[in-house]
Amino acid sequence: MEGANCVVPDRPIVPFIEGDGIGPDIWRATQAVIDASVEHAYQDARQIVWMEIYAGEKANTKTGEWIPEETFEALREFKVGIKGPLTTPVG
Repeated sequence: MEGANCVVPDRPIVPFIEGDGIGPDIWRATQAVIDASVEHAYQDARQIVWMEIYAGEKANTKTGEWIPEETFEALREFKVGIKGPLTTPVG
């Protein structure tokens, strides 16, 4: 932000959480639609740089935590993110 204006770079980094269960399937379709929309609107002038962050089962498998601190840090830094459906842990 610069004053009241939102300044977006030509290649913004957008964190994403793939999700659990059907999440990977939904994410692949979502990413394709968003990328095609950006390409249609801006041709080669703009492109989203996707950065995977972790939550849910994938995070728990990789780190032993359902939502690692690194995920929160990325969301604080980039101010935006997108996520697929996540499993609700039982217990």
